[in-house]
Amino acid sequence: MILPKNEPKKADVTPKNILIWGESMSGKTYLAKEFESPLIINTDGNATKIRTPSVFVKNFTEFSEVIAELEKGEHTYKTLIIDLIDDIETMLVNHICELAKVESLADIAFGKGFNKFNSVWKNLMMTLTQMNMNVIFISHIVEKMDGQTSYQAPALSQKCLNACMGRCDIVIKTQKIGNNYIRLCTNKREAYKEEDIQDKKVLEILKTIKNVFVK
Repeated sequence: MILPKNEPKKADVTPKNILIWGESMSGKTYLAKEFESPLIINTDGNATKIRTPSVFVKNFTEFSEVIAELEKGEHTYKTLIIDLIDDIETMLVNHICELAKVESLADIAFGKGFNKFNSVWKNLMMTLTQMNMNVIFISHIVEKMDGQTSYQAPALSQKCLNACMGRCDIVIKTQKIGNNYIRLCTNKREAYKEEDIQDKKVLEILKTIKNVFVK
């Protein structure tokens, strides 16, 4: 590995890894498809109902095969949309259980099932977010409890959500109120300024999302 020159460089803070979450029919996939040259990995069987290029996966093996093909770089896609990342979590659990011939991760002795899951999931997040593409994770919304207080959150389990958000640049919640579609930034890695976003297409998309840019 060649070390960089010991001098300041211009940083490109354009968001590349994004989590979009919200209720059904709130515009999650519509927003994701606005990014350049998208490919959708679809888990709900609706791949044939949209014009955007898409692949329907039924299990974690098929999902892994698609990622392996994308990693080769022999394609023209600029954006990968995983719709839904919640289902990929379930597929991974099922995959590990099937290999071990058990019904749940808890049935694998000495916590090895949970350890295996956590390891694979963290490596998956690293692999996806290091690809030379925009990577957009789409998640449903669920109600969670913190003591006596309920709050809304992406539908991933907490450990999976932490690992995913830890690799994302921006987290966006979508909401439909009446005929209006709302896009709200709920978390971000940087105090973004419009002049810092080098990708003009991404800039125009980010302008449609509340709370992205520093006023």
